[in-house]
Amino acid sequence: MAVNFASAADELNARAEIARLVMRRGRAADAKDPDAIVAQHVPGSRDSHGVFDGTIEQFAEYLRTHNYQDERYGLQRHAISNILIEFDSASRARVESYHLAFHRITAESASYDVHIGGRYLDCCELFGGRWLLTSRHVIYDWTRTSLVNEPTSVEHT
Repeated sequence: MAVNFASAADELNARAEIARLVMRRGRAADAKDPDAIVAQHVPGSRDSHGVFDGTIEQFAEYLRTHNYQDERYGLQRHAISNILIEFDSASRARVESYHLAFHRITAESASYDVHIGGRYLDCCELFGGRWLLTSRHVIYDWTRTSLVNEPTSVEHT
């Protein structure tokens, strides 16, 4: 179904705003900022994140009381790419994007780097003049965990 925008510029602007939304959401996660995460969503929107399935407000509380308070969870980074946007209307869109996530986890005896490749299946809508997420479903395509090898010093001669 073709969606008619008022102009080609309106469609391009919507695509750019949605891409920025998806990247802001990743940056908020990397900053471990639950309020910034919630700010990218319509209130009450759904988030299905593997071990978690609920509203975005519940997810933010889960992060506040579990992951972000647990010293074992260190640095994390999300790279977002291949953002495919399909419009249902000029104010609603379905978005699929790839993500590569890095998480540093420290256990009692060692630290581990966890690399995850997957996809975000998002629904977005124009809400109060801003594009926001109405739902997010995370697909985990692959993961790799490796023991952290502390860097060795190199002598320069």
